[in-house]
Amino acid sequence: MLLAIFTALIFLGLALLVLLNSTYTTSFNLFGKIYEQVPVILVILISFFTGICYTIVFYLYGKARKFSKNRRKQKEERLTASVKEQTKEPQPPI
Repeated sequence: MLLAIFTALIFLGLALLVLLNSTYTTSFNLFGKIYEQVPVILVILISFFTGICYTIVFYLYGKARKFSKNRRKQKEERLTASVKEQTKEPQPPI
């Protein structure tokens, strides 16, 4: 319950921030193309979501790399165990 209240207060605070700054505009340069009178809130939201996408890509890359490394390690362990089994000298019967 406390978490829900805290989340609602944060959401209301952000909504108030957006409403108070919705009239401000700025120019936005995107790889040489200049957009005039873009709302500041739009620039903030685009930056925020671009950062989220960028972070997700790096997270997935790290997970895929870790998965590949673990898979390679397991394969090496299986091959090592297989080679050890094949090179075992048969023990003479007692």
